[in-house]
Amino acid sequence: MAKRNANTTQLTLFPETLYEYHILLSPSDAIKEEVDSLKQQLHEQIGISEKDRTSIAHITLLKIEAFESTNMRDLVKKALAGETKFTIKVNGYDYFSHGDSRTLYLKLENPEKVDHIAVAIKNPAKKRAPKPKYRQTSIIDKPERKQKLSMTPHITIARNINQDDFNRIDFSVFEYENEWVCDRVIIRRRLANTDKLFSPAGEIKLG
Repeated sequence: MAKRNANTTQLTLFPETLYEYHILLSPSDAIKEEVDSLKQQLHEQIGISEKDRTSIAHITLLKIEAFESTNMRDLVKKALAGETKFTIKVNGYDYFSHGDSRTLYLKLENPEKVDHIAVAIKNPAKKRAPKPKYRQTSIIDKPERKQKLSMTPHITIARNINQDDFNRIDFSVFEYENEWVCDRVIIRRRLANTDKLFSPAGEIKLG
């Protein structure tokens, strides 16, 4: 008669922990401080939530749930093999519409590379190699077609702003420009289905 595998019972008694992972790009400390100042100025204009006011500036690449046994750092590292550091330029503001509410954010002048990194992490099999750029030699050549992005990379200022408050904002404050060299991807995690703070779970340096 076959013996019962003791590990089977053990796995049933102690189910594996599920985590929510947040994979992101982090601006320089100077930009984080300046974004904090922008959030404070918006708060003084219309009042924003404590969560928005205290959230540290970042660009989200992916949020995903995975079990504790998943080596998320190793998976992201493999997906980003060969990727090099690059400059991210912040240029002005824009917003998302969600019915009667708005999300105000700082937009990127050059979102293509950030989108490329996000695609590489989300689906390594579909990782797109950047297309080489050739000098246009004729005036009748067709202009280069703009690459369609899979996401809108951005730095959030505040979410869920109602229409009345949104109309009262002095947007001149958010004509903000700056840049930083992105040389790493950050991984954070927290227990899934909770509002706990994310904690560090690794980082991957870009070449």
